[in-house]
Amino acid sequence: RRCLICSVPVSASHFGMDCCRACSSFFKRAKLSGKRFSCRQGDKQCVVVKDDKFMCRRCRFDRCLSVGMVYDGPLRVNKKLDAIIESSPTSVDSNSPSTSRVSESILVSIGREFNACDERRREQETVLMESCGDRVRAPHPTQVLYIANYRTSVDTYNICVAETLIFFREAFPTLGELSQNERDALFKGYIAKFSMIETHYRTRKIWGTLKRYMMGSVLICVDLECTDNWLREEDGLENMEQMLSSIRSYTNTQYALLLPILNKAQITSKEFHGLLALLLCEIDSKSEVSEQVLCVLDRLRAEIFEELQRYYKEEMGLSDFSTRLGELMTLNHAIRECNSLFQEFFRLHTTVFDLYGSEDMIKELF
Repeated sequence: RRCLICSVPVSASHFGMDCCRACSSFFKRAKLSGKRFSCRQGDKQCVVVKDDKFMCRRCRFDRCLSVGMVYDGPLRVNKKLDAIIESSPTSVDSNSPSTSRVSESILVSIGREFNACDERRREQETVLMESCGDRVRAPHPTQVLYIANYRTSVDTYNICVAETLIFFREAFPTLGELSQNERDALFKGYIAKFSMIETHYRTRKIWGTLKRYMMGSVLICVDLECTDNWLREEDGLENMEQMLSSIRSYTNTQYALLLPILNKAQITSKEFHGLLALLLCEIDSKSEVSEQVLCVLDRLRAEIFEELQRYYKEEMGLSDFSTRLGELMTLNHAIRECNSLFQEFFRLHTTVFDLYGSEDMIKELF
């Protein structure tokens, strides 16, 4: 089953037909706003029917109507919403920094920025670990890795957050259309999901599969068979055994949700880079975001799907890529579910155990 609008795989119906949640949400917002969009190409022919076509908002809305989509809810014309949509850029500014690499695939640019982020983190973590007198090497046959503890985990995560923020700005330049507060809110919702999939993806690349060692960052890994070493008595935390038990329980639940899907999907590096963008486009149902944020993320999602389909056809030589794309979206939803578990886990450890009592930045993020 595929979305009748954008052709991505779907497993549920919206508005009584096969269409994805993104397209049904777009149609509802368009109906509520009462706005009439202009075609980006000007000929109302940019519905995705060829590899080199992009579906603008006008053609996407027309496509919704042509397949019979109907929204029967209350309609209202929101003048403020109209102004936001009217002011949203519909053409590319050739002088803007975000278009300096117009010929480059977004998957390639995300990959380049991710690799640059990875190298910056590696350099800083190397300096950090060299200054630790109690560092313990992990038994990897070819790479220099260290066993994580609570202190090194916090320090390396601070590095991760700072460098991921740079990645966030450089890899997704269209977010520059949004206000600083809107970008900050998106990043807060993004960083935990980014860290989660990056950790699992890195573990698979370095260790092959998850058996004993789980990567916690670029150079440190957690010994899953000896978690007591992660938290030590000198850290001065009360209820240590209960805390470690809670950590084991949360970790096992996360692995049970995520690992089977990740093992089955066997995602490539470009699929991983696409997933990094799709995670950004998925907004928590409890979050209140503006129409402009949704419009920007809709454009980003459409571009990622277009590039993934091109990658599957041209580089992987697949005529039917619905299974791979479906597994990628399943993985995306699993990470969202794991992120909800993480939020509850974090609340427990900041209240009951006060684990991050002195870590103001980490508490502010989550």
